[in-house]
Amino acid sequence: MMFRWEPDMVRFMKDASEYGDYHARLAARIAAHLPAGAHVCDAGCGLGYLSRALAPLCGRVTALDISENALAVARALAQPLPNMAVVRADMEAFAPAEPFDAMVFCFFGRTEEILRFASRACRGRVAVVKKNWAHHRFSLAKKPLRHSTLAEMEAFLAARGVPFQSERFTLEFGQPLRSEADAVRFFRLYSRDERPEDIAFADIAPRLLRRDDPAFPLYLPERKRLGLIVFDAADIPKGTAR
Repeated sequence: MMFRWEPDMVRFMKDASEYGDYHARLAARIAAHLPAGAHVCDAGCGLGYLSRALAPLCGRVTALDISENALAVARALAQPLPNMAVVRADMEAFAPAEPFDAMVFCFFGRTEEILRFASRACRGRVAVVKKNWAHHRFSLAKKPLRHSTLAEMEAFLAARGVPFQSERFTLEFGQPLRSEADAVRFFRLYSRDERPEDIAFADIAPRLLRRDDPAFPLYLPERKRLGLIVFDAADIPKGTAR
């Protein structure tokens, strides 16, 4: 389940993460459900921007991922934060010395995997951020999402009698772009169209805003529809997460 953080993916995510306050707003939503002073694991932390935003709101944060390309950024973010640790590990095999007080899964893992990891590594609250949209956002054609949606996880937990809270909200997480060529590269990289290499600037121009910003003259607005599901690890039924 490793996400391949290619260099351009790292660059685009860094640009977007440092352009606005998306991660700070998301961290505040999550932290409202976590116990005070908790040791929190951000599982599948990627570049670590959410981990960094959580650090001032928690006792300790362990940012965990398997991708060295992503963790190079996370380590740099963690340097000024004494309560943020960065760990390279495969969640499938990772076993903490003692269970975490809480775990966060932000666009990481399918429902069965999340339950398996949490039952093994968490003794408290589990917070899961899921997609609350139905189609792929950066494809020209209407490509439906096949899994890992909010509704899918809600149905899975309800069918197994796991008590949970969920909330829906929207946060701006647009993509600043350095040039027209950069915009084309972004869409070709993330598109799920049959022939993404054929995408031209004229195809995507109507979705872009021009801004008086020499560094990022183009901006792709994105009101990201999100869902947050919260439950206790102790409520995961035995045998559910093998």
